[in-house]
Amino acid sequence: MNSDWYEAELSRRLAMIESPAHDDPAQADLPRADRILLAVGVVVVVVAMWLWGYPA
Repeated sequence: MNSDWYEAELSRRLAMIESPAHDDPAQADLPRADRILLAVGVVVVVVAMWLWGYPA
């Protein structure tokens, strides 16, 4: 692979990502409902694993 091409492409991509006008949907915040569901899911999984590991 050509090193000059690689450096030019890397510089182009970094400039695009660091640009204030760059709108990357992959970096958008999750909606509040999704964050709440994620937190509830984590709590349910942790409690289920804890109960499974330490049965009454």
